[in-house]
Amino acid sequence: MDRTRLELEPGVWLDAERAVWLEEWRTLAVADLHLGYAWAHRAEGNLLPVDTGEDTTERLLRLLGRYKAEEVILLGDIVHRAVDVPALHTELRWLALNIGERARLRLIGGNHDRELADTLATAGIVLEIDSSATVGPHLLLHGDEADEQAAEARFNAHTALGGRIILGHEHPAIGISDGVASHVKCPCFVVGTNFLVLPAFSRWAAGGDIRSYRFMSPYARQQSVDRAVAIVAGKLLPVSLRR
Repeated sequence: MDRTRLELEPGVWLDAERAVWLEEWRTLAVADLHLGYAWAHRAEGNLLPVDTGEDTTERLLRLLGRYKAEEVILLGDIVHRAVDVPALHTELRWLALNIGERARLRLIGGNHDRELADTLATAGIVLEIDSSATVGPHLLLHGDEADEQAAEARFNAHTALGGRIILGHEHPAIGISDGVASHVKCPCFVVGTNFLVLPAFSRWAAGGDIRSYRFMSPYARQQSVDRAVAIVAGKLLPVSLRR
């Protein structure tokens, strides 16, 4: 049995590489890449190591090879902060070139992407930044909506069509224990009746344990959470959250 993938509902696949695959629409989506994380912290005086480099594009290319996607959507917080350093410009160019030549690349802006348009222009990259994307009946966005009523209206409109709200923003994680001595916090997907929260694609993102966490996004607060799907050693482990 392949435990690296899980079909959440017909044609909606979760992948242990922290992605969702919308099969009918040949669309792959990931959230919270936080490119340039180390450089952003160094710009603030925090000397994080930068010699390891980013592997984001390589991981996305592997996913593209697996699914033969026609469209790739990045659900916000594409950069950690739009610092003006050549290394970030290079990473963005590499991403745009290598992903963009294989599939349509769509960018959804997040709360960390306020100055991303200027950074893209400086790097010579011509890509639009949208606030959301509609794929079939599903609405894909970052999730940093401030207006509770607007979020509720959009949520109801798309769920009435039989779709899900698919978002990032939360960096969800969950603690897994053997009940004796071992405990580990793992990135996870969060699944509700009509919504799906993706784990952060960035390996830097630690995440907050959803068992003791209040969601930031009003979209994720619309209904109760049914379950998490934890990523443990490259495999998917469903975890019920019903009480």
